Amino acid sequence: MKYPITELAAAAAIIAVVALGLNMMGGPDMATVALADVAQKIEQTKNCVFKKTTTMSSEDGVANAFDSRVYYTHNAVREDVRDSEKIISQVYVTFPDGVLVAVDHRSRVFRKMDLTDEDAERLSPISPGNLVDLILSKGEYKKLGRRTVDGILSEGFEFDDERAMLSMDKDKIESIVTRLWVDVSTDLPVRAEVDCMLTDNAKARIVMYDPQWDVELDSDFFEPKIPAGYVEPEQRGLIGIDLENWPALNVAPGMAADKAGVRSGDVVLKVNGNSVSHIESPSDALSLLSGKVGEKVALTVKRGEQILTFEVERAPAPK
Repeated sequence: MKYPITELAAAAAIIAVVALGLNMMGGPDMATVALADVAQKIEQTKNCVFKKTTTMSSEDGVANAFDSRVYYTHNAVREDVRDSEKIISQVYVTFPDGVLVAVDHRSRVFRKMDLTDEDAERLSPISPGNLVDLILSKGEYKKLGRRTVDGILSEGFEFDDERAMLSMDKDKIESIVTRLWVDVSTDLPVRAEVDCMLTDNAKARIVMYDPQWDVELDSDFFEPKIPAGYVEPEQRGLIGIDLENWPALNVAPGMAADKAGVRSGDVVLKVNGNSVSHIESPSDALSLLSGKVGEKVALTVKRGEQILTFEVERAPAPK
């Protein structure tokens, strides 16, 4: 079954991720970097590994940010999204086969997609070289001159093009600015920043930095790693609890936990007979409680002075 690429947040991250770009520019007494030379230099490299920070800010100023590391070759891309030092989700794309696999380690769900031609278009620009082509096709940019960026003497330019943020619906983009920097001594990218203002006053910002070029990577590094017990979305069962205040629960009315007798305010002590005292974050709790439709999970909770145990059968997600 094919799924729209827009359903994958991780895939959306990759769409802009490798917008990591190149650049040129300079002052009146120094040679500038030519985009054509940069494109050629990138074409000659085997791969690139770089870091990325994605930040989404709502109209009221609430920001949600995540960090990732991206591994790029001309045939495949892998992105590891991290929470501190722990990988919480991964996306793998293989271009010759037209396949995308996303793995969410918090919910223990994976999804495999055969990319249509339209999907493939939405993945552009997926590499530094693609971005250079985008800039060359745009043909309009503002020179930023030379400055030290991340400790490296670089030249930069600025341009606006909605295609630099294809993870966003272009009809929702109010304005977009991309700033790109390149090492003047190597003709290779140093840093890229994409700032997008949306029509609802929300903001999206992507920063790509610390690129490492021609890092040795085995081909099997890009093979999707799906741990045992992970399920596809259709197989994932829900018990209907909000884990934001873990270990205290907020129970959704009419869902499996509610029907089993669990109540909002109950504090989880054990899951399937095992203590949860070491589970501190909602994401870790989600991983612990996730499973297949039809499987049962035993919740031991404290309600006031009572210690109660409920058996909850995971149900399909609502249509």
